[in-house]
Amino acid sequence: MRTRILGLSGSPRTSSNTAILVETALEAAEREGAKVEFIDLSALKILACEHCCECSKTGKCKLDDDLNKVADTMKAADGIIMGSPDHFASVATPLKNLMDRTGRFLHLEGKVAAGIVVGRRSGLDLALSHLLFFLLVKEMIVPGAIYWPIGFALNAGDIRGDTEAMAMATQLGERVTILAAAIIRNPMPWAHEPRPLGQKVRFGDEWK
Repeated sequence: MRTRILGLSGSPRTSSNTAILVETALEAAEREGAKVEFIDLSALKILACEHCCECSKTGKCKLDDDLNKVADTMKAADGIIMGSPDHFASVATPLKNLMDRTGRFLHLEGKVAAGIVVGRRSGLDLALSHLLFFLLVKEMIVPGAIYWPIGFALNAGDIRGDTEAMAMATQLGERVTILAAAIIRNPMPWAHEPRPLGQKVRFGDEWK
């Protein structure tokens, strides 16, 4: 079975620098033998979370947009590479809406994931921390790369001039794929287990 790697660009712009880095990572994943898929959130409708908490009971969001389809694709992937531009030292709205709305019902534990952030000057480390907090609280496994997974760019396409960022994206794509394939061969006992909706932690054989 081929490893399935999903790339998500959280930029509100089409053909963004974020998308370039995520697609660069996916190209590396494909060279490692993965089956890859790219989703550009700028082309989709992802509304803000209403904090109704219905998803804790039903296992899906009640809002009528593209979120549930993206969530299903994330659940089917073995590895996920998520990218965002730095917007006021946080992730951009399309990705933030996705993170907020999948937080309660989408279980991704045991999957491999990486985050990438692009910005012009400052705030990238804070934006990256927001993204990594999401991956870690979802109990995903996050590999490192050459250096911080960030790139510096302003205008469309500028990121190609950041050779360190391009190399970092390539290495992240490779490492996510290799690690995800290893986990498929040797699954962790707590990974991909059905979990009761609305319950977060298992103590022995009991969910709390």
